[in-house]
Amino acid sequence: MRQQVYGILHDAIAQGHFKPGQRLVERELCETLQISRPLLREVLRNLEAEGLIRPVEPRGLEVARITIEDAHNIYEIRLALEGIAVASFVRSASEGQRQVLHAAFASFEEACKTGDPKLVHTSKNRFYEAILEGCNNPILSEILTSLHNRIQLLRGASLSEPNRLPNTLNELRAIYDAVCSNDEALAKRACDTHVKNAARVTMKALERRQQAIEEIAS
Repeated sequence: MRQQVYGILHDAIAQGHFKPGQRLVERELCETLQISRPLLREVLRNLEAEGLIRPVEPRGLEVARITIEDAHNIYEIRLALEGIAVASFVRSASEGQRQVLHAAFASFEEACKTGDPKLVHTSKNRFYEAILEGCNNPILSEILTSLHNRIQLLRGASLSEPNRLPNTLNELRAIYDAVCSNDEALAKRACDTHVKNAARVTMKALERRQQAIEEIAS
């Protein structure tokens, strides 16, 4: 039950049903999910540890906000580490782990054809999860999973650029093809390109959003 509730709330935040800065009211969540408050609080502690929600006195808990500086730091670390994970996958992934990646990329391709945001989001996450599982470095996987959790809060900004989804598909295909070719250096370069493009799009969107807020305030 705890895992089910965690999955529901995690997806609700990642898919934008709960917006950054939105307050999470325990009573309302318990009623909606039909669960006890102790169970809910256990799940909320996990989400807080992942950086998806944060305490704000005296209001309680709210969905975390990612500032421009936060986003810059997140992508800087992601750029430094994600290529290492992809290169490690090329070196050490088992045949079974490669099959999982193959299935994940095929699902992502199909999701892109539908244009369904939920399917795209879920299948893209599976692709990243397959890479992290197959890199066979639990510490690196843990760090990048934490970063990816925070990046979920930037999903709306990163998808705001026209053609971002087809560009993302092409970028992930380049990573996948390099992995299938066992070209460690090419796979890392393709991953670096993907992360840099995602960072560029996200930062521009956040800067536009900040500018709009400042114009309204003035």
